[in-house]
Amino acid sequence: MKKNCKTCPKKCENCAEHQAKAFELEVDEEIQQERLSLFWKKYSWLVYTLIILILACVLGFESYSSWRTKIRLAESNLFEKSVLLSNNGHTEKAVIGFEELSNNGKTGYRVLAQLELADLSAQKGEKEKAIDLLKKAVQSTETSDPLHQITVLSLVSYQLDEADPAALLETLQPVLEDTYFQGLATELAVVLLKKQNKQDEAENLIQKALQNDHLAPTTKTRLNSLLGE
Repeated sequence: MKKNCKTCPKKCENCAEHQAKAFELEVDEEIQQERLSLFWKKYSWLVYTLIILILACVLGFESYSSWRTKIRLAESNLFEKSVLLSNNGHTEKAVIGFEELSNNGKTGYRVLAQLELADLSAQKGEKEKAIDLLKKAVQSTETSDPLHQITVLSLVSYQLDEADPAALLETLQPVLEDTYFQGLATELAVVLLKKQNKQDEAENLIQKALQNDHLAPTTKTRLNSLLGE
């Protein structure tokens, strides 16, 4: 009978093989540790660099967010102050604030200021200036931005009587696909289509808009009234 293996609590009929496997595992573990040690010595600088870059990005994003918040708050205050001045009859002082935002604004208040300046210009009979301001606002906004759609509607409204109906309709087309402003855009489009004697297209456009569940009841009433004209 074979003696018990010193490294095994049970009788082992193949003690030599058992010891060999244990030795191989121990050697493999030492080799892996050595490889990890060599890898760390060789690439530790890269790991530290990545950590620093990640921290810098996080801090940079937080700083940028803080800066944007401060800018937005400052422009919000200036816009509100200018609106109050305008409503109280201090037009010249209001224009100074609106022009500052229009020329140097970095948030959506820049576009809102351009809309206000256009309205004030139109009130003074300076319609061409108002149209130029609205064109500037349209060009400086993204098509997916609600402010862009508002400026398009304003621009078309200001030119409704004298500009080419077909050209205005082309300008208005992207807004017609938007569910939120579809009602107002449809009303303007119907006027432009009727100017071109396209009654059937106008009625089809109204019917399409009436299928929009988001339209306000008053808007639906106005559109239904246009069907009978």
